[in-house]
Amino acid sequence: MTDFKSTEERIAFYLKQMKKAMPEIRRQIKVYQDASKSGKSNKQSTTIARNI
Repeated sequence: MTDFKSTEERIAFYLKQMKKAMPEIRRQIKVYQDASKSGKSNKQSTTIARNI
């Protein structure tokens, strides 16, 4: 874990991380919005199998 000397350093660190993550988050939101507009749902079914 990163130790910070001040609140300003902590805020700057987290803002820098958020700036790196935002393009991917925006892309995922766009994909979700496009899928919801087209009416497609991409639900995955789960199958549970037991090996006996």
